Amino acid sequence: MKAGKLPGVVEERSVFMFTGGRGMEPAEVARGTGADGRFMAAATDQTGIFGTEQTQALRVGMLFDRVCAKLAAQGARAEVFNASLSLPPAASEASLKKLVALVAQAAKCRDITAYSVHVQTRYEPEGGAGAVQLVLTGAGSAKGAEDFPGILGYALSRAGDLKPDPSGRTPLKLPAGDNTLSVVMAGYAALEATAVLISEKQESLSGRLAASYLAQGLKKASRTDVREAARIAAQAGALAKIAGEGGVFGALWEIGEYFDCGMDIILRDILLLQETIEVCEILDVNPYLLASGGCLLAVTGDAQALLARYRDAGIAAAAIGILKEGRDRVIHNEWEERFLEPFRAEELYRVL
Repeated sequence: MKAGKLPGVVEERSVFMFTGGRGMEPAEVARGTGADGRFMAAATDQTGIFGTEQTQALRVGMLFDRVCAKLAAQGARAEVFNASLSLPPAASEASLKKLVALVAQAAKCRDITAYSVHVQTRYEPEGGAGAVQLVLTGAGSAKGAEDFPGILGYALSRAGDLKPDPSGRTPLKLPAGDNTLSVVMAGYAALEATAVLISEKQESLSGRLAASYLAQGLKKASRTDVREAARIAAQAGALAKIAGEGGVFGALWEIGEYFDCGMDIILRDILLLQETIEVCEILDVNPYLLASGGCLLAVTGDAQALLARYRDAGIAAAAIGILKEGRDRVIHNEWEERFLEPFRAEELYRVL
């Protein structure tokens, strides 16, 4: 299997058949109600840690941002974290010390004080090589599902009812009579990947783009904390998907699978930084398939109200399409149309 997030078809036949079906964050979010009636949530995500020290710091920080946003999208406040580092046998104690320091710094910058770090060296055949893998799990609590309005409240109330079936897939249908749900995007696509590419591909990019322009792009793309955008979505009763590996297209596909529905998406409405566009053109990579920590896709029954909330908060956002009945997931690009495809592999690893 290729590095990074599992392809959807592999998750379907080898993960979901044992875990009770697909959630909005497939195999990544657990929900439950505590003894005091409060809503409990746990979220997890993973990334590879590689490259320069600057790139490593970016990857660690962006993973914290992704997990914090997943909790915020459920109305939960991140309270405790566990970071699990898997090291190749060739890793030195000095490199381990630097990695744990990066985890500590990322937590401190996000006002996270309750966390632990677990480290193990994995077995690899002699001569084998591999990157450091970081798995981050966060947990927190919020009010009960009945306190959330709109599509989020509907989804949370159904979450405990999902059961495994022989196919390994238990889709959550669109609410009865509601087939006009909109997809609102908050933040920019491919921010996470843009920052890593600028950090790792300086030599290739500097011949085409000015150093000051790249520095500006790195600064913009490093802002991947979307906790506030996720909180606003939860307060509005919108159901949010935090984009990560697989990019915006991967996140859209998973939304379609979650609701077992089709969609119409307008490509030109997907938000991209100009720096992202230029970096992707030079490196010949599709920005819609690149790791997109730093943006979320919110499913809502009132797109204009949610957009107004984002506008008031100074958060870049746009309505990029609608969900519809059926299975056709169409990307509209002016006069051209194409069908959305399942996520297969993260483009960032291919480029690097």
